[in-house]
Amino acid sequence: MTRDEYKNFDAVSLVQLVKAGEVTALELVDLSINEIEIQDHELGAVVSIDAECARRAATSHGQGSLAGLPMLIKDTNIDVEGFATRHGSRLYKDAAAAKADSELVTRLRNAGAIILGKTKTPEFAGDFVTEPEYFGPCRNPRNPKYASGGSSGGSACAVGAGMVPVAHGTDCGGSIRVPASVCGVVGLKPSRGRNPVGPHVGEFVGGLDSEHVLTRTVRDTALLLDVLAGYESGAPYAAPAAPSSWLESLNRASPSLNIAFSCTRPDGSDIDESIRNAVLRVVDFLGSEGHKLRDFNWPDLTGAGDAAAVFWQLEIEALMAHQAATLGRPVGEGDVEWITYEMYKQSSRRSALDVHHARSVQNRVSRRIAASFTEIDVLITPTVALAPPLIGGFTASGEKQLEVWYENAYAFSPFTEVFNLTGQPAISVPVGVMGNGLPIGLQIVGRFGDEETILRLASEIEKSFSARVLSQE
Repeated sequence: MTRDEYKNFDAVSLVQLVKAGEVTALELVDLSINEIEIQDHELGAVVSIDAECARRAATSHGQGSLAGLPMLIKDTNIDVEGFATRHGSRLYKDAAAAKADSELVTRLRNAGAIILGKTKTPEFAGDFVTEPEYFGPCRNPRNPKYASGGSSGGSACAVGAGMVPVAHGTDCGGSIRVPASVCGVVGLKPSRGRNPVGPHVGEFVGGLDSEHVLTRTVRDTALLLDVLAGYESGAPYAAPAAPSSWLESLNRASPSLNIAFSCTRPDGSDIDESIRNAVLRVVDFLGSEGHKLRDFNWPDLTGAGDAAAVFWQLEIEALMAHQAATLGRPVGEGDVEWITYEMYKQSSRRSALDVHHARSVQNRVSRRIAASFTEIDVLITPTVALAPPLIGGFTASGEKQLEVWYENAYAFSPFTEVFNLTGQPAISVPVGVMGNGLPIGLQIVGRFGDEETILRLASEIEKSFSARVLSQE
């Protein structure tokens, strides 16, 4: 298999080739390692790799649904035996290697996947770009001057550059969907409780987090959901019943759907014109396919962003407290990046009553969004509102003010975080290219527990728009 063939085949095709004996798992692993060696010095997607361990695993991968598929795991939340989990932070630079796999990795290995190593994340996964000071920035595979998105930017970059066909991501505010959009790949945030996060924790970020993957195609995303989904014994959340196979469900055409769409931010403000036009082209296509389209009126989301900040800042505080106990000393301003430390200080001043209030806001917002879905099947929005910034763009002014960072970050990504609060599934799929050559992603949001509908619709959009996207790159 040539480099170009490896980079153009999706995961479903690669597994089929392995099972047919037309390529070996070892060949795929070597091709992946070669791509990382060639490209990653410029892009900076990967933080650790164990080539020899991966090669050994490739000789005994079995014939599961991911037989011989090389993969990378994001360096936060999920443990991989033999690798330290460092969360993109110098505070965890001397963290010990994990002694056991998280349940998600166990499911991947049982299906035959080969884990190569770990991908870059911003410190504690707390940004919409992936530029940790300790590891250096991860760059966009389509134009290295620009950000790869965050916080799963390393994984999105690795898939978008063709290093691996699939890479793990986490999403507590858009961290799978945002980098998928700007790197031109597919990224699904499943419903809350659909995929495991344990066993060493019951939830991340107060349940806002979902674990899944970034992929080359929608059918790859569906295949990985078949592998990963399912209740984990003892977990605090459980998603509704699933179809027998999400991958097989893609073979059935969508019925006529009631689809709402929005090309404005929830606060009513405008977005980048090229992104708006790309969304409207998809809307026109869906109308021609017999779907019923209507404008979406955003409900009152007052307090949603503040509530989400309570949960993920509390997660940052907990990670810092855990490492302080491990190191046997308090952690201070010099141990972490300034944004992280400002969030830590904010969280440390809060009380349990503040968390209770944030839960109340979450409940109110979730019910308002649910009411908005009573007469629609899906909601379509842009994934992001603006082109990704240049590397360092969010903090280019040099001002160390958290309010400035918030303004820049949420001007860029105003459409994703609310669906972490609600727990609904949402997917980003490429639908166009901006004038600067960077991809445009479309977000499709479904009712809670209904990944099937949005995967099917995403697949139909992909079939009509992927060729257009490739022709413009």
